[in-house]
Amino acid sequence: MESNEEKEEYAGCCACVDESAVIAGLGCADKRQVFTRREQNVLGRIRDASLRARAVRDKIRSLDGEGSSSALLEEARGELESLRRMRDELESERIAAAEERMRMLGHL
Repeated sequence: MESNEEKEEYAGCCACVDESAVIAGLGCADKRQVFTRREQNVLGRIRDASLRARAVRDKIRSLDGEGSSSALLEEARGELESLRRMRDELESERIAAAEERMRMLGHL
């Protein structure tokens, strides 16, 4: 069993008042680092979009340096803009997933 001092560390939080959470050592700060499957999925999609955007930016730089046709450059720039919009949508979804986790933990 944990000492009173250790329990007081978690005191004041509605979710941490639960004895089982305190015994498991999961206080509010710890629970903020645990992601749900939804959050993991969204974060993975954000990472994939970021990697793709990096590749497209590199492609734009190389095409621009080569003096390639403007059609190829415009296509790459359009793809980059599409990835930026996707990233904005995913960020909104990431925030919603984090709020959902906090509601499930009793913090909201």
